Amino acid sequence: MLFAALTLALVLRSEDGYELWLRYRLEANQARRAEYASFGCMVIAPARPVLNASREELVRALAAISGTGPRASTGVGSAIYIGLRNDAAPIAALVTREEIAQQGPEGFVIRAGEHAGHRVIVIAAASDAGVLHGTFRLIRELQLGRSVAALNLSESPPIGRRMANHWDNPVRTQHVTGASIERGYAGDSFFKWGELPDRIDPRLHDWARLLAAMRLNGVVVNNVNTAKRGLEGWRLITTDYLPKLVAVAAVLRPYGVRLFVSVNFFSPVLVDELPTADPADPAVQRWWRQKAAEIYAAIPDFGGFLVKADSEGEPGPLKYGRTHAEGANVIAAALAPHGGEVHWRAFVYDRANGDRVTQAYTTFAPLDGDFTANASLQIKNGPLDFQVREPVSTLFGAMSKTRQTLELQITQEYTGHDKHVCYLGPMWHEVLGFAPHQGRTVASAISAIAGVMNTGDARNWTGHLLAQANTYAFGELAWTPTRPPEDIAAEWAQLTFGRDRRVIDVVTAILLQSWHAYEDYTGPLGIGFLTRRGDHFTPDPENRAEYHGGDVHGVGVDRTVATGSGYAGQYGEPWRARYESRTQCPEELLLFFHHVPYSHRLKNGRSVLDEIYVRHVAGVESARGFVRDWETLRGRIDDERFEHVRIRLAEQVRHAEDWCRAVNGYFEKLSGVSPLLP
Repeated sequence: MLFAALTLALVLRSEDGYELWLRYRLEANQARRAEYASFGCMVIAPARPVLNASREELVRALAAISGTGPRASTGVGSAIYIGLRNDAAPIAALVTREEIAQQGPEGFVIRAGEHAGHRVIVIAAASDAGVLHGTFRLIRELQLGRSVAALNLSESPPIGRRMANHWDNPVRTQHVTGASIERGYAGDSFFKWGELPDRIDPRLHDWARLLAAMRLNGVVVNNVNTAKRGLEGWRLITTDYLPKLVAVAAVLRPYGVRLFVSVNFFSPVLVDELPTADPADPAVQRWWRQKAAEIYAAIPDFGGFLVKADSEGEPGPLKYGRTHAEGANVIAAALAPHGGEVHWRAFVYDRANGDRVTQAYTTFAPLDGDFTANASLQIKNGPLDFQVREPVSTLFGAMSKTRQTLELQITQEYTGHDKHVCYLGPMWHEVLGFAPHQGRTVASAISAIAGVMNTGDARNWTGHLLAQANTYAFGELAWTPTRPPEDIAAEWAQLTFGRDRRVIDVVTAILLQSWHAYEDYTGPLGIGFLTRRGDHFTPDPENRAEYHGGDVHGVGVDRTVATGSGYAGQYGEPWRARYESRTQCPEELLLFFHHVPYSHRLKNGRSVLDEIYVRHVAGVESARGFVRDWETLRGRIDDERFEHVRIRLAEQVRHAEDWCRAVNGYFEKLSGVSPLLP
């Protein structure tokens, strides 16, 4: 009873979500608390920046979870040693060189044992960054109340570059209004560019700590749209703004995160008024080399550039008759001497040039082998644009001689903004495990992964508290692409809300149902892109016919080789044949690849039209179920967070009902067939 009472008291402490899942709370189990306290918050590490941050984080967590403060150092006794193998005798005694080498440059080994008659835990790695990753892993064990007496863990990430992409707008002309973050739904920017470098907001330190907890090692701090609609992010690499970047890099450095910026391909023209940005021009090549040297002189660990070129108004090399590879390679060559990278986005399309989903492949696949070693092609997970359901991009695995970055969207641009819970872990897991060509999965084909972040200055960072689960899931899948999303959801629920089994089960169930529920009441069967052009939120099927293909006879877009745009033919087998065939195509993507009559029968016996009607109603019922299930947690979660989520879920029901009326009404009017619903 004492354990239960203590647990409930801890859970019901008022919270606002600012700590995310990094909530360090007193361990309720007395025996476990004593086990943790036996180390006396003694964390021994050399005095190096990343190890200092690791030590401070671990001491902070141990003190809060064990309920004891740091023990005075006597040089003997139980302790936690962190560092490289040669940094401390206990590390060298418990972990071999071979074990550390097997984990690569950022992996780690955590091991409990004895040294000189005392119980110790060591976190060993080949780099200080690896030690930092191991530190957050050990802290998670403490947060989950697990025994560390016989701890023996080793982990290493298969994806080398793990990045966050912020679509922050640091420079805008006066006539630009609206949010300072493109597709940001959690308030305005917390970078406060106007105050840098003289004042660094304390939230920036918590942001850097969050990135480290996600085990990311790079971050792009500004929007990929750098010179359109009044946005002037291109100024970020000017002499005036470089001191601001220096300040941000200094915040990130102790957490092992390298700073990247989005740059405009026309920067030589925009920044220094060169007459051309032609990558073949020696003056342009010299300009990029000089700019890179200037940045690296100020920020020696600068990561590099992200470039959006020849896309949606952003200029690129095609203006000069050059290929994307030629454009990327000039910038990559300028970065290469400094160890920098260029990530070149593959999101290109021209509405006047046919089906947009085919264009990235036809543009870039012929360039395989033309990109330099430090250039990576950054590809969205699907060919359309972050839809709730679309097939995996055909580019993955098709360019074996080119480094590739998978771009996912943590911010919910097309999946409900901050108004809808839509846990994307299952989608991302499917993408990472999909093999579009020759059995090679996306996870095995990529060298980097990028997530478009949704953090803003809202107190809980993400606007919708449950959207934090997507932030957590991205970090987990970037580190371990094969990790089941069910496990990630349950773990996030426990770290965020505590160990009440009922709370964990309900929160996990809502998360795991939410993606399919959103798909049901917005665009089932692969329809997609039914939102209004301006807001990407409001249902607007009438003005999106080019994407859903609906007419008086049927619905869907023909992307077959035989009669359509040919997108299905860009896949390797067996997917090429499956997507080409109306009967073999997975039904969740049927309308993405095929235009079918409304009477077309699905495997469940319903017609496509009836399935659209039924699924929209079912999606609304799922959303209503989220509200009912959440209500059962009243009194089990602190009032502030409980009410926040309850209000959001109730709002989601209203939006789901709007979607159901709009889409079902549209297809009823278009087809002339009323839904046969009770």
